[in-house]
Amino acid sequence: MSLLIKSQIFLDANFILTPSTLNVDIYEQLKINFPNSFELVVLSAIFTELEEKIKRYPRKTKLNQEYQLCRAILEQQKYTLIQCERQYPGKFVDDLLLQYAIKSFKQGKNVYIATNDKELRRKCRDNKIKVIFVRQNKFLEIE
Repeated sequence: MSLLIKSQIFLDANFILTPSTLNVDIYEQLKINFPNSFELVVLSAIFTELEEKIKRYPRKTKLNQEYQLCRAILEQQKYTLIQCERQYPGKFVDDLLLQYAIKSFKQGKNVYIATNDKELRRKCRDNKIKVIFVRQNKFLEIE
């Protein structure tokens, strides 16, 4: 009998917006790529970052519409919300996301960060955190 390890998938802001911006059903693809079990994890700081961006650029109604749509799609999924905020202004949410993923990884969990951000992907590789990203604007790839 094999022990199935539930994967933890931390979602970055740009990945949450993927269903609207790239028209890719990321949640269905995650179910295909992780048929046994996975846990979606979202930091509250991600929502705060997106909401601040919307307030900062009120004329960008498309961003607001994309956020509202993608938030509604996310709410239909089962996910864990970690309450946290940037500890000081200027600290990037990506760094906070990586910090939480590394902490889970050190606890022996099978951890991924889902992002399309090249810089964050590089930081993940440097810290031995696996990455899920959208390839060719069509499907998910895992590295």
